[in-house]
Amino acid sequence: MEQLNSEEQVIIEEIIHSEHTEIHIIEYICYPFYLALLCLLCILINLNKRKFRRRYRIDEIFLFIAVYLFNVLITWNFFDFFDKIVRFIITLIIIFGIQHYIGRVQIVGITGGIGCGKSTIAKYFNEFLKVQIIDCDQIARDIVEPGKPAYKLIVQRFGLSILAGQQDGQPIDRQKLADVVFQDSQKRKQLQAITNKFIFKEIAKSIWKICFIQKDQYVVIDAPLLFESKVLEYFCFPIITVVVTSQEEIIKRVKERSGLSQEQILHRIESQMKAEIKIKKSDIVITNDKSEKSLIRQVQEKVFEYLI
Repeated sequence: MEQLNSEEQVIIEEIIHSEHTEIHIIEYICYPFYLALLCLLCILINLNKRKFRRRYRIDEIFLFIAVYLFNVLITWNFFDFFDKIVRFIITLIIIFGIQHYIGRVQIVGITGGIGCGKSTIAKYFNEFLKVQIIDCDQIARDIVEPGKPAYKLIVQRFGLSILAGQQDGQPIDRQKLADVVFQDSQKRKQLQAITNKFIFKEIAKSIWKICFIQKDQYVVIDAPLLFESKVLEYFCFPIITVVVTSQEEIIKRVKERSGLSQEQILHRIESQMKAEIKIKKSDIVITNDKSEKSLIRQVQEKVFEYLI
């Protein structure tokens, strides 16, 4: 093979140097995203550590060790020696920092179908246990007020006919919007796709305020669509599902409370996730077929052992 002349060697060295530079740039661009994923994973482990202990008999320390070993593997293959040491230290700071600040926090989830009595249990937590409640129904009302980003997107998608007086800038008529979305599953999914991100943002802000500014250990999320959101169930433990076995009883309660017709109530019931599915995914199931006193007694008997 002919020897390369000096000019060719210089060109090859420049090409190799530029390739190494590009690789390092990609590494440093990707690393913050990797750290963000690492933080999220550590947060999920901390919030679910009680679930891992009760359901799977796994202590969170073994999960953190697995995360750290995975990090060592990733770091070892992509960075030089000095960078490896720095990144090992960063990972330890993230793990122990999140354990220190989030390890004490417990987010309790309450869910159930229409007319099941979720709000009664939430009220008990608030008034007697002094636990603050994040009411997702109230958040859903707040984010669609005139002028809010969700309001504009909903009006763009569903038109002025859902507004009070059918005039732009007027509040959304919740009954008109409900009549549209509860009779069409696709439109209901479109509405949820618009509102979910704003609801999650408000939930995150509330958790930050309650648990990290006010330093409360417990917070309750009252979320009718806790499982349907496909996100909240991974941040809550225990998850309490409230059920009513009689559909006639549900219709009676909702009629008395809201004045909806039987047809409107049935549309709402049919649009919900089946109670059997929620029960399988839940940690605690409470049946609300009797009096409020019976409902509260079940909470006292079943829930307190999870609040450790």
